[in-house]
Amino acid sequence: MTRTPRPRTAECERLRQARRESLFVLLARAERGVLTRAEAAVLRTAVEVELVAADQARRAAGGQQAAVRRAQQRLVGAEQAIREIEAERDEHATRLMTAADLAAVLCADFPGEAWSLAKALHALCAGELAPQQALDSLAH
Repeated sequence: MTRTPRPRTAECERLRQARRESLFVLLARAERGVLTRAEAAVLRTAVEVELVAADQARRAAGGQQAAVRRAQQRLVGAEQAIREIEAERDEHATRLMTAADLAAVLCADFPGEAWSLAKALHALCAGELAPQQALDSLAH
Protein backbone atom coordinates (compact mmCIF):
# COMPACT_ATOMS: atom_id res chain seq x y z
CA MET A 1 0.00 0.00 0.00
CA THR A 2 1.42 3.36 -0.95
CA ARG A 3 1.10 6.27 1.36
CA THR A 4 0.46 9.77 0.11
CA PRO A 5 2.70 12.20 1.95
CA ARG A 6 1.03 15.18 3.47
CA PRO A 7 1.84 18.42 1.73
CA ARG A 8 4.26 20.71 3.55
CA THR A 9 2.22 23.37 5.28
CA ALA A 10 3.27 26.99 5.38
CA GLU A 11 3.77 26.70 9.14
CA CYS A 12 6.03 23.64 8.79
CA GLU A 13 8.04 25.43 6.13
CA ARG A 14 8.36 28.54 8.29
CA LEU A 15 9.59 26.44 11.24
CA ARG A 16 12.08 24.59 9.05
CA GLN A 17 13.43 27.84 7.65
CA ALA A 18 13.76 29.29 11.18
CA ARG A 19 15.68 26.17 12.27
CA ARG A 20 18.03 26.50 9.32
CA GLU A 21 18.67 30.18 9.99
CA SER A 22 19.35 29.39 13.65
CA LEU A 23 21.74 26.62 12.59
CA PHE A 24 23.72 28.99 10.40
CA VAL A 25 24.02 31.52 13.22
CA LEU A 26 25.07 28.86 15.73
CA LEU A 27 27.57 27.31 13.32
CA ALA A 28 29.11 30.73 12.65
CA ARG A 29 29.43 31.33 16.41
CA ALA A 30 30.99 27.86 16.86
CA GLU A 31 33.45 28.58 14.06
CA ARG A 32 34.53 31.79 15.81
CA GLY A 33 34.81 29.88 19.12
CA VAL A 34 32.24 32.01 20.96
CA LEU A 35 29.46 29.41 21.35
CA THR A 36 28.04 29.23 24.89
CA ARG A 37 26.94 25.98 26.54
CA ALA A 38 23.29 26.90 26.07
CA GLU A 39 23.88 27.64 22.38
CA ALA A 40 25.78 24.36 22.02
CA ALA A 41 22.72 22.52 23.40
CA VAL A 42 20.46 24.37 20.97
CA LEU A 43 22.85 23.55 18.12
CA ARG A 44 22.86 19.87 19.04
CA THR A 45 19.04 19.76 19.19
CA ALA A 46 18.70 21.55 15.86
CA VAL A 47 21.20 19.20 14.19
CA GLU A 48 19.39 16.16 15.60
CA VAL A 49 16.06 17.46 14.23
CA GLU A 50 17.64 17.99 10.80
CA LEU A 51 19.20 14.51 10.89
CA VAL A 52 15.84 12.94 11.69
CA ALA A 53 14.22 14.90 8.86
CA ALA A 54 17.00 13.83 6.48
CA ASP A 55 16.59 10.18 7.50
CA GLN A 56 12.84 10.39 6.91
CA ALA A 57 13.42 11.98 3.50
CA ARG A 58 15.88 9.21 2.56
CA ARG A 59 13.40 6.52 3.63
CA ALA A 60 10.63 8.19 1.66
CA ALA A 61 12.88 8.49 -1.39
CA GLY A 62 13.88 4.84 -1.04
CA GLY A 63 10.22 3.83 -0.95
CA GLN A 64 9.49 5.92 -4.01
CA GLN A 65 12.43 4.41 -5.86
CA ALA A 66 11.21 0.91 -4.97
CA ALA A 67 7.73 1.81 -6.25
CA VAL A 68 9.23 3.09 -9.50
CA ARG A 69 11.24 -0.13 -9.91
CA ARG A 70 8.09 -2.21 -9.36
CA ALA A 71 6.20 -0.11 -11.90
CA GLN A 72 9.06 -0.50 -14.40
CA GLN A 73 9.02 -4.27 -13.90
CA ARG A 74 5.25 -4.36 -14.46
CA LEU A 75 5.69 -2.26 -17.59
CA VAL A 76 8.37 -4.59 -18.95
CA GLY A 77 6.08 -7.56 -18.26
CA ALA A 78 3.13 -5.85 -19.94
CA GLU A 79 5.21 -4.99 -23.00
CA GLN A 80 6.41 -8.60 -23.25
CA ALA A 81 2.82 -9.84 -22.97
CA ILE A 82 1.78 -7.44 -25.74
CA ARG A 83 4.57 -8.72 -28.00
CA GLU A 84 3.52 -12.33 -27.32
CA ILE A 85 -0.16 -11.57 -28.03
CA GLU A 86 0.74 -9.72 -31.22
CA ALA A 87 2.84 -12.69 -32.38
CA GLU A 88 -0.05 -15.06 -31.63
CA ARG A 89 -2.44 -12.73 -33.48
CA ASP A 90 -0.18 -12.71 -36.52
CA GLU A 91 0.15 -16.49 -36.43
CA HIS A 92 -3.64 -16.90 -36.20
CA ALA A 93 -4.16 -14.41 -39.03
CA THR A 94 -1.79 -16.44 -41.22
CA ARG A 95 -3.61 -19.66 -40.34
CA LEU A 96 -6.97 -18.04 -41.04
CA MET A 97 -5.83 -16.79 -44.44
CA THR A 98 -4.54 -20.27 -45.26
CA ALA A 99 -7.89 -21.76 -44.21
CA ALA A 100 -9.68 -19.22 -46.40
CA ASP A 101 -7.50 -20.16 -49.35
CA LEU A 102 -8.16 -23.87 -48.78
CA ALA A 103 -11.90 -23.23 -48.47
CA ALA A 104 -11.80 -21.33 -51.77
CA VAL A 105 -10.22 -24.38 -53.41
CA LEU A 106 -12.92 -26.60 -51.88
CA CYS A 107 -15.64 -24.31 -53.22
CA ALA A 108 -14.42 -24.92 -56.74
CA ASP A 109 -14.23 -28.71 -56.34
CA PHE A 110 -17.36 -29.68 -54.37
CA PRO A 111 -20.84 -29.86 -55.82
CA GLY A 112 -24.14 -29.38 -53.94
CA GLU A 113 -24.30 -29.34 -50.17
CA ALA A 114 -20.54 -29.81 -49.74
CA TRP A 115 -20.10 -26.66 -51.83
CA SER A 116 -22.33 -24.74 -49.40
CA LEU A 117 -20.19 -25.89 -46.47
CA ALA A 118 -16.98 -24.91 -48.25
CA LYS A 119 -18.50 -21.57 -49.27
CA ALA A 120 -19.58 -20.83 -45.67
CA LEU A 121 -16.12 -21.81 -44.41
CA HIS A 122 -14.49 -19.51 -46.94
CA ALA A 123 -16.80 -16.60 -46.07
CA LEU A 124 -16.12 -17.14 -42.36
CA CYS A 125 -12.33 -17.25 -42.81
CA ALA A 126 -12.37 -14.24 -45.11
CA GLY A 127 -14.32 -12.24 -42.55
CA GLU A 128 -17.36 -11.94 -44.79
CA LEU A 129 -19.57 -13.76 -42.26
CA ALA A 130 -19.67 -13.74 -38.48
CA PRO A 131 -19.39 -17.19 -36.84
CA GLN A 132 -23.13 -17.34 -36.05
CA GLN A 133 -24.02 -16.22 -39.59
CA ALA A 134 -21.89 -19.02 -41.03
CA LEU A 135 -23.67 -21.58 -38.83
CA ASP A 136 -27.08 -20.12 -39.68
CA SER A 137 -26.32 -20.24 -43.42
CA LEU A 138 -25.70 -23.99 -43.15
CA ALA A 139 -28.94 -24.62 -41.22
CA HIS A 140 -31.07 -23.67 -44.24
